[in-house]
Amino acid sequence: MIYRERLRPHGGAYIALLLIIPAFATVFYKVSPVTGFIVGPVLFVLFAAISWLASPLITLASDRLTVGRASIPVAALGDPVVYRRGDAALEQIRGQLDMRAFVAFRGGVDLIRIPVIDPEDPTPYWLIGSRHADELAAEIRLAQAAQSLQTGPSELS
Repeated sequence: MIYRERLRPHGGAYIALLLIIPAFATVFYKVSPVTGFIVGPVLFVLFAAISWLASPLITLASDRLTVGRASIPVAALGDPVVYRRGDAALEQIRGQLDMRAFVAFRGGVDLIRIPVIDPEDPTPYWLIGSRHADELAAEIRLAQAAQSLQTGPSELS
């Protein structure tokens, strides 16, 4: 495995999730104040754990990129382009997003657009988020170079 990253929710999501505690304390106060103050923190921990564990995993092996359950051979990918948080990243999401694209990202991270060069694949590109976008893009390029050295010129190009 060359690269591994889990797309965990932004820290602000957990802060917002903390609102579960006073919400349940308020709802259960009339029934039982103790229940409200127990159920709220338990649900917070449960929801935080679920969002932490259910976050998609990005893995790059020498021949394959996997994001969550989706996987694609490195040889089927073009040159990755990194878009920094902000206007360039928003433009990829709002104005130029192709509905056939594979998309996996969280807020507050840089985006990587990776064209799919396999003519048999209807997906035009992968748009994925990463907290280490430059590192991931560089590793993809290295994996592509190593793959082309092992197999010779790609039949997909």
